[in-house]
Amino acid sequence: MKRTSRYKLNKRGKITIYAFIFLVILLIYIFISSSFFELKNIAINGNEKLNTNQIKKLTSIGVGKNLFQYNLKDIEENIKSNPYIKYVEVKRKIPNQLIINIKENTEDFIINLDKKYLYIQSDGLILSEKSKIENKNIPIISGLKIKEYRLKEKIKIDKSTSEKYFILMLKSLKKNNMIRELKTIDINKNFINLKTKDGIRVKLKLDSNIEYNINRLNEILINLKSEKLKDGELDLLNDKQATYLP
Repeated sequence: MKRTSRYKLNKRGKITIYAFIFLVILLIYIFISSSFFELKNIAINGNEKLNTNQIKKLTSIGVGKNLFQYNLKDIEENIKSNPYIKYVEVKRKIPNQLIINIKENTEDFIINLDKKYLYIQSDGLILSEKSKIENKNIPIISGLKIKEYRLKEKIKIDKSTSEKYFILMLKSLKKNNMIRELKTIDINKNFINLKTKDGIRVKLKLDSNIEYNINRLNEILINLKSEKLKDGELDLLNDKQATYLP
């Protein structure tokens, strides 16, 4: 009698487990097939350079499919294929919405290569190649010899100019919020000629002191602007003394 009771209990336990598994599968099926969870809206946050339609196109998805049938990792990878996307996170919002949070790379400088223009970030990352200048608020870099370039990769420049100090210069200019103040940057091997939007021409070296000299340049330009001085020439070739000629 005891063996029979144990057998009945084990049998009932197995039936309970099978019933639970069946219920879980049924619920999953309901979730997947129910129109209640049909995707109706894609919300995008954090985009400035890319518009909403451009990002939606990158997702390679359309509305109308069940929310749980979308592979979020695949959607993120599709969006990250664009060089302007620095970070992306895709989330589901019950019952029928996808939330896409992104952070973009920024156009900080334009490199002039004959009839082509490379839009780059301050770390040297190439974002796009265009046949004309579309963003007139950022400096144009000329005189730079590029070995090779590919979108979504960092530039590789000729050995005649220090790549390390060049990138350090770009980062220092951005750190000091000077990008909007400059009009052109001309590179001649390891020497730099800058021109501000106030018409001030600046000379400095592209060497190990570049970060120090950019900080110094920023302070001088602030002082010149406070005194309402425009045009003229500023010589920073000497690390200890700056010379300004109206």
